[in-house]
Amino acid sequence: MAVSPVGGFLKLCLVLWCFVVRCCCYDLTIMHTNDIHARYDQTNKYSGQCSDSDAQAGKCFGGFPRMKTKVKEIRAQNNNTVLVDAGDQYQGTIWFYRYGGNVSVSFMNMIKYDVMALGNHEFDQGPEGLRVLMDNAEFPIVSSNTDASAYSDIQQQLKKSTVLTIGGEKVGFVGYTTEDTKTISNPKEITFSDVVAALTSEVASLTSQGINKIVCVGHAGFVVDLRIAREVPGVDVVVGGHTNTFLYNGEAPSDEDPVGSYPVVIDRKDGTKALVVQDYAFGKYLGFLQVKFNDSGTVVSWSGNPILLNDSVPKDPALQTELDEWRKGVDEITKQVLGRTFVFLQGLKEQCRQQECSMGNLITDAMVTQNLRHSDSMEWNHVAIALLNGGGVRSSIPKGDITLADVLTVQPFRNTIDIVELNGSVIHDVMEFSASEWDPTELNGGFLQHSGLRVLYDMKQPKGQRVVEVKVRCADCEVPEFVDLEPTKVYKIIMSNFLANGGDGFTLIPKNTIKHHLIGDLDSTVLTSYITEYSPIIHGLEGRIRFVNVTSAVCKGETSGTTILLPTSLFTWLACCIVSSLVVVRNFVYPVH
Repeated sequence: MAVSPVGGFLKLCLVLWCFVVRCCCYDLTIMHTNDIHARYDQTNKYSGQCSDSDAQAGKCFGGFPRMKTKVKEIRAQNNNTVLVDAGDQYQGTIWFYRYGGNVSVSFMNMIKYDVMALGNHEFDQGPEGLRVLMDNAEFPIVSSNTDASAYSDIQQQLKKSTVLTIGGEKVGFVGYTTEDTKTISNPKEITFSDVVAALTSEVASLTSQGINKIVCVGHAGFVVDLRIAREVPGVDVVVGGHTNTFLYNGEAPSDEDPVGSYPVVIDRKDGTKALVVQDYAFGKYLGFLQVKFNDSGTVVSWSGNPILLNDSVPKDPALQTELDEWRKGVDEITKQVLGRTFVFLQGLKEQCRQQECSMGNLITDAMVTQNLRHSDSMEWNHVAIALLNGGGVRSSIPKGDITLADVLTVQPFRNTIDIVELNGSVIHDVMEFSASEWDPTELNGGFLQHSGLRVLYDMKQPKGQRVVEVKVRCADCEVPEFVDLEPTKVYKIIMSNFLANGGDGFTLIPKNTIKHHLIGDLDSTVLTSYITEYSPIIHGLEGRIRFVNVTSAVCKGETSGTTILLPTSLFTWLACCIVSSLVVVRNFVYPVH
């Protein structure tokens, strides 16, 4: 029987439809988090402690009870789902200070994470702190470039990759951890190899086993994430962390400004595409990426956006009950009010890791004040300079009461304060090193905040030639003033034991130390004492860090061709000048008497 043209066309369409369905036959929904930093409970819009008034007004975000509700909802609505974490669950609030990793792993088990990669902060408490996570996790933990062979139990538990069967299909998950962990955390004898080389090897191993859908999940920063997507053959999706990168399509739902679309799509030389995502940080959002693969495991389409976990998302009752039980131990030490701040204290990495920030000014001034001694005819104090790595500032504090919980959230590492003696030429080199990795897209934690120094940088110059000028507050003087740094003069500098021992790559400090005085005060205790003594706090920006030919994303002002970090409005600028003057008078005149 002859087939009509219409019938033939319909059959052809049916064949083509079947071909398309066959070639695009697998959908995967990836839920992801990164850089939770112990924000188990809901937070305010700055990812600090949520006040009762903000909670009642519905102005708080995140928290694991909300996350569990949203994860359960997505799992119920989609067949093939996976929940992964890209590291840094540890460290950042009073919760971690009180319980270590116990809360993290307990809540992750309750939410039923499927895979986790290790971030640098998982090593902050050494192998002992990491073991809490490794021993209790009910999900695989992966890092392909981490060698823990010095600790056989950890090495046995830590996998380079894991393969999960999701909806009848095998999907490979390969982990990675920033190579900087050795210098910015406390891994002891655990070492970290090149991320891209390790991933290339492990992905090749998986593809040789017939695994054709591969997700790299890890913690090394957005630039490295993009490099992985470009350079590692066989990778389909990169779920990253470390830089708190916010990607979004359309109008952003809260205060974060997207740096790109979600996901970022990388076109590779072989014609395939790889997708790169992060979900900002602190559990404020839940990453939500839907990917369609064809039969050969090639990504053919995608959709999604981070989901804001605001007040519209109800809290899971069971997890909230568990959280409230843990909270009893936290409340014992959090409710103590230390003082007040009349100003917003900037502590986000977008501020403290690329420019002067008011929280950095407060902390370093507190370090100097804590070490005031009786003046004599030659010196108003024995030390006038303090240094702080920007990565040592972990949160902002809004106007209002300052509690012990706020302080321990800002400074959770429990570093001690030391005094180091260096000559002026080394201090100059330290400032050069601070500027050497300056990158507004990567926000290096080694960028220094300070008290007693005024530094002018030109970031368009080559590394090692970016310091234009360093002025230092004199100590051997009756009236403190800023004078030129003298290369051969020996200066005392207050800093954390982390910096004094070469942390964040500052190995030139211990290598060139003339004398190292162990003071032993906890950094958080120093800040607590200062706030209690000098409340209300009014610290602002004072021009301690200035730039030539660089426009700050936060605040700027033009004078004589130099871009300096000042507030944008004239009114705010005048207020800042008044505040700064008051701070100088109060901090460095009254405490001397």
